[in-house]
Amino acid sequence: MDGPDDFCEPVLVETNGIRLGVRTLGRGPAVLLLHGFPGTSFSWRHQLPALAAAGYTAIAVDTRGYGLSDRPEDLAYPSTTVEADLLGVLDAVGVDRAHVVGQDFGSMYAWNLAQRHPGRVLSVLGTVPFGGDPAPVAPTETFAAVARRHFLHLHYFQEPGLAEHDLGGANLAELLRRLLRALSAEGDLLSVFGHPSAGTSYLDALPPAPPLPWSWLDESEFATFVSAYAAGGPGRELAGGLASYRAADLDWQSARQWSGTTIDQPTLLVMGEHDPVRSFAPPDLEAQRTWLTGLQDVVLVPQAGHHVQQEQPAAFNAVLLDWLARVSR
Repeated sequence: MDGPDDFCEPVLVETNGIRLGVRTLGRGPAVLLLHGFPGTSFSWRHQLPALAAAGYTAIAVDTRGYGLSDRPEDLAYPSTTVEADLLGVLDAVGVDRAHVVGQDFGSMYAWNLAQRHPGRVLSVLGTVPFGGDPAPVAPTETFAAVARRHFLHLHYFQEPGLAEHDLGGANLAELLRRLLRALSAEGDLLSVFGHPSAGTSYLDALPPAPPLPWSWLDESEFATFVSAYAAGGPGRELAGGLASYRAADLDWQSARQWSGTTIDQPTLLVMGEHDPVRSFAPPDLEAQRTWLTGLQDVVLVPQAGHHVQQEQPAAFNAVLLDWLARVSR
């Protein structure tokens, strides 16, 4: 695809027994862009043209359960399955090795690809710290313990059908509005922990959001996100995110098999200065270097929250392009 407008429509690519929506722009070394929740490949709308203009092939994927991609009925989408999907995308577009950029769940997939399939990954830029060696107990046990004290979305998401009922359908747009805002530098995600678990939905716990437009998101962009989620149909709008949260124990079991395995490619951690993740997963440089032997730095982007690449695209793109220029030498 050659024009700056072409990336707006993803193309279906067959991989690992399903079809994924993939946006591709530019020619040159490949950069694989992996979104999180709530997001889609549209989350990289500011990076696709910038990467193409700088001489790269930008590849943004709607991971399984999101956007144009298929939404299998499986209760959980383990990271190993999603990563096989992504390797299939690279195969389908003729890419042997790629630089990988991940946000939220996309960061987990990026780190895992580098650790478990090192021959396919040239470098990683993540926006969430690498998890390191897994904890001694399964994540859902920890979630349940915390939820006895206060609301925890990680626990709330585990019950099949509950979040689908509470958050989909007529509530979808309001959920996305509140969640996108709460995760941003202008929001307050941590306020959800002030609610009790019993009888509380995520929509109840999230603070109301002001009307659009915001400093980083306008009505048209928001409508694109809502449409991409609604495409799953009743009860399947949030399939990708919920099935990834419900894979927590499966992902923990997989991670135990890779305990002690370092990630040796060049890596960079880029986080929004006001990302709420920093409050419970602080990016300790030396601790990260225990597993990320090629870690160059931790960069904090001012006036950005969890959606760092969308909230401050110029600053993020400057870091991204400088990083790629360095690791491509």
